[in-house]
This record gives sequence, structure tokens and C-alpha cells, in this order.
Amino acid sequence: MPRSGPVTTFGIGQDADGTFPFVVSEGEVVPGPLLEIGNTTSRVDFGFDPGEWTDAWAATGIGHHWALCTGHRAKDLRAVTELLGVPFRTVTGPGPL
Repeated sequence: MPRSGPVTTFGIGQDADGTFPFVVSEGEVVPGPLLEIGNTTSRVDFGFDPGEWTDAWAATGIGHHWALCTGHRAKDLRAVTELLGVPFRTVTGPGPL
């Protein structure tokens, strides 16, 4: 489990036209109970309702597999998309990333 503190989820989605957008969301790893499913898990607070976050994350076109990075990395990942010319999507609670 990553230590408590800032994290960024990162994945690559796919749109109906074949475009591959980068998808990110910034949050915080917080203490609390974890699922015992045999994988590494973390309790992440994204600043709004977990069910709403999950719906918004899935609506971006993200696939099943994605990464959890330590630190807030949205600005860095946005810069990469600008260099590559690919779309950038964020899933946020109140206020933009």
C-alpha cells in the first residue's frame, strides 16, 4: 500500500473513433480499512462521493487497467498530452485540476 499522501490515477482510454485519451484523477491515500482481495489496494479520497467518482471515471472511456502514481502528477501528464497531441481528461470533484 502506498503511504498516506497525494496520488494520481492514470490510464489510457479509447474513444469510439479510435482516439486514445489520457485520463487522470488526483486524490489522497488515507488511513482506513482495505479490501482483502489478494491485490495491492489503497484507500483513496478523491474529494467527492466514491460512487460518483467511479461513474465519472468509467464515463471517460477508461479501460479496466490503470495505474496509481504517488504525488499529484496531472500537470505533468497534461504536458505530455500536449506534446503528443492526444486528448487529456480529468475526473475531479469540486473545482478543476
